[in-house]
Amino acid sequence: MKRKEFVVFGVGDFGMYVAKTLANSGATVMVVDKDEERLEQIASEVTHTICADATNPEAVKQLGIGNYDGAIIGIGRSLETSALITMQLKELNVPFIMAKASTDMEGRILSRIGADKVIFPDRAMGIRVGNDIMNGNYFEAIELSDEYSIVDMAVPSNWAGKTLEQLNIRSRYGISIIGIRGLEETNVNPPASYALHPQDVLIVLGHNTEIQKLREMTNYK
Repeated sequence: MKRKEFVVFGVGDFGMYVAKTLANSGATVMVVDKDEERLEQIASEVTHTICADATNPEAVKQLGIGNYDGAIIGIGRSLETSALITMQLKELNVPFIMAKASTDMEGRILSRIGADKVIFPDRAMGIRVGNDIMNGNYFEAIELSDEYSIVDMAVPSNWAGKTLEQLNIRSRYGISIIGIRGLEETNVNPPASYALHPQDVLIVLGHNTEIQKLREMTNYK
């Protein structure tokens, strides 16, 4: 059976994870980006890396991707860039084009100019996390990106009995408590007056560095 072939434009967090997942699933994956350093980070995990300006029609033609199974556009938050690449891929008759968008308006524009599927990564992750929290089906850690995560933490002993307002966690530690799982229910977006119980599990959102600092400061491993 012929291996599926995909090209991924952009090696941000989104593009990198898409490319790695496709490659790990057995697909031939070409990654295109203008940043050589970013390409070096993923070079050993995909089939091809190409340093090129994907808004340049000649550069895109030279990629030889007309017969690829699909293309994923994950370049930053620039609608103009995504639109230009989408139009070029359409002209090359790439059979499936997926583009990333931030707003509904961007999504409609990309669809009209040729994107077969438009995805909203931030929205999708937010819905997933919200559903997981409400259903109690979440892991010890959910990696949102290379820098940010959502983690479960036990209540440090010196926090028990204190309210979130008293602890002033966001200002002191730079992280947010987005939920608290008690013995009987999960409290999403708990009020500042909520007093922590020793058996509570904190659902923490923050930069990985700040989360690690919090663990060390509270002796929570």
